[in-house]
Amino acid sequence: MQEENSNTIQESAENIENQTPAVMDVPKKSNTNTILTIANAVLFIGLVILYFLVLSPEKNNTPNYAVMQKMASGGSVTVAYVNSDSILTHYELVKSMRSELESKTTRLETELKKKQAAFEKDAAYFQEQVNKKAISEASAQEIYGQLMAEQQKLYDLREQYSAELSKQEYDLNLLLLDSLNNFLERYNKRMNFDYILSYNKGGSILTANDSLDITNDVLRLLNDEYSAAKK
Repeated sequence: MQEENSNTIQESAENIENQTPAVMDVPKKSNTNTILTIANAVLFIGLVILYFLVLSPEKNNTPNYAVMQKMASGGSVTVAYVNSDSILTHYELVKSMRSELESKTTRLETELKKKQAAFEKDAAYFQEQVNKKAISEASAQEIYGQLMAEQQKLYDLREQYSAELSKQEYDLNLLLLDSLNNFLERYNKRMNFDYILSYNKGGSILTANDSLDITNDVLRLLNDEYSAAKK
């Protein structure tokens, strides 16, 4: 697609250059020639601006056709979209948040497993003593009550940790959403799209035109800002 668009721009420029002499050969008044010269100059400047805004070669970048659509819209509604799956995979802030959440989850799970193992050891020892009739019935009832209380504590702790992790995940999602919204508001002050949509597999948008995808540009700028903020 990149080659087709580049060829189209090049052919348009060549057609303009081929047509210009034919117009200039027709006898015109001097002020008409001046107007044509100014028009050609404006066209040339426009092509230069188009090149640097859209087609200027950058490392690991492809032409941003959504930007081209915006420049060529002539006042019509313009739309772009961001692939949210790619954002969740490649945005460094998401990677950091995911690592933080996974680390805490592992720590809490390890702690629960240790407590569970200690409880099971005490319960097994109690059962062994009961089978041997090594303790009185009164002591057995007392120890049994203690074990049941300990088991309930484990259940409560598991629920507490689960709620804690769910809240942290929710807070991190809010942070991510706020980060994206804040960035896109600033980004769109420069781009002036009418709509920037979120696209992901299985979402409400079933298919999308790749030429409207601004994900790579958004990701690059997001990660640049994140890296700068960490310094």
